[in-house]
Amino acid sequence: MTKISLTPDEHTTLWNDFRNGDRDAFSRIYEIFTADLYRYGFNLVRNKQLVEDCLHELFLHLHNHKKSLGPTDNIRFYLYRALRRRLLDALKKVKKYDSDEHAFDHAQFIVESFESQYIEEQARITQQELVFSELNKLPKRQKEILYLVYMKGLSYQEAAEVMDISMKSVYNTVNVALTSLRKYIRKSVLREEALWLNVGFIIHMLFPNT
Repeated sequence: MTKISLTPDEHTTLWNDFRNGDRDAFSRIYEIFTADLYRYGFNLVRNKQLVEDCLHELFLHLHNHKKSLGPTDNIRFYLYRALRRRLLDALKKVKKYDSDEHAFDHAQFIVESFESQYIEEQARITQQELVFSELNKLPKRQKEILYLVYMKGLSYQEAAEVMDISMKSVYNTVNVALTSLRKYIRKSVLREEALWLNVGFIIHMLFPNT
């Protein structure tokens, strides 16, 4: 499966075509984003049936209310926020959780070919797996923010809106997470006696905006 990347203008055009009743645009949005949305949702709640139900309800709602939807130049951000709210509302209704503290509790960063275009050489796969292994040791909120910002390309503002937290919380959490990640990686490198590994380079390779 190949990762499809859209420019902001392409996001806007595709979304507007859908809002104006273009069936092909709706099908394309579903095809491009549904697998990605499922992974995000499953990382949040670890309940396959609930995620599938909420995804179905979300796209049904989009289809039935397309004329009243607002504009966006980032469809992933729009859908992430909508799915997260729908999932947390569903959990509260069944009284399984009374907050979003469970989010990303058991999430796992994994190596997937369509999310690893920045690592093409086989030699770098081992380094990437090391970083992902250390990412999985971070607290759940730190993992979710890094996932949204650095793996899915949302802005800090968009991540704050998706998670319903302040921009200050996002900045602080990212700083703490990256500091912890560097420490984890250094310890792993020393433990494996791989002193040749350039920690700063790997983090920059995965998270070029840091």
